Amino acid sequence: MTSQPWPAMLPVRQVRIARPTDRLDELVRFYRDGLGLPELDRFAGHAGYRGVLLGLPGTHHHLEFTQHDRGSPGPAPTRDNLLVLYFDDRARTERVAARLAALGHSPVEAENPYWTDNGAVTVEDPDRWRVVLMPQPLTGRPEPPVAIEWYDGDRDALRPMFELAEDSPAELDSYLHSGRVLVARAGPNIVGHLQLVDSDRSDQAEVKNMAVREDLRGQGLGRHLMRTALVRLAAEGVGTVRVATAAADTENLRFYQRQGFRLRSIERDAFTEAAGYPPGSQVAGIPLRDRVWLDLRLDPDPSGGRTT
Repeated sequence: MTSQPWPAMLPVRQVRIARPTDRLDELVRFYRDGLGLPELDRFAGHAGYRGVLLGLPGTHHHLEFTQHDRGSPGPAPTRDNLLVLYFDDRARTERVAARLAALGHSPVEAENPYWTDNGAVTVEDPDRWRVVLMPQPLTGRPEPPVAIEWYDGDRDALRPMFELAEDSPAELDSYLHSGRVLVARAGPNIVGHLQLVDSDRSDQAEVKNMAVREDLRGQGLGRHLMRTALVRLAAEGVGTVRVATAAADTENLRFYQRQGFRLRSIERDAFTEAAGYPPGSQVAGIPLRDRVWLDLRLDPDPSGGRTT
């Protein structure tokens, strides 16, 4: 049988088959150790769920087995028996969801809150088996492959990347050369960065500026940069990391909270003309006014963060 591309009307990047079980460890031994499927990732402690992802092979087609603290009934279908389809962006996801809704299959509430928390749409087919439309690819293995490393070159050469996350030239001038910077390289090209600066506390660091090249967003590069930064900071003895973003930027707020950051405080009227921000600035129709501060207490090994 020859491999055929996905049809243009269904531009899917990845497929996950998710199955609940009461014998997670036994299944992992069978599929990973016995059958030989590679383990891609595992997670625990999310709303009572723990689970393991196994490649079929790789990340484009993979299995997920989950187990819940209160038990995971075996007979199918349950609301956790899922076919998960990953898309490049929300717009494509919504087009498919709208097409299904027009046929009478409106979205339903996901049993596992992870999907709703990450913007996915869950739909039941006529037999009540569930399909999840996920608006971003699996982030465990970024594509294209990247290397994360400290940057020691000319900081001015990175200014266009910094400008993706900073609208005030005056503000950017004030911190561009501060702290240190991790970069993501795809071959010779820098495709993302994360700037770390010192805080007023010796055991605290701040993510000052972070961005991924626009044509590569939604592929997990930002998450890869953040997880690398957290691992390295924890190894240095840093206990808390903080970050600030615009209250109007709901995408950034979702991103940071998905990485484990929690809301700390609101700084009103931070994005003013006096600070160099263009008058009347908006983000997705929301006035750019207030800044939200978030922070994260580091575990000894933040690389063990979950991916569901």
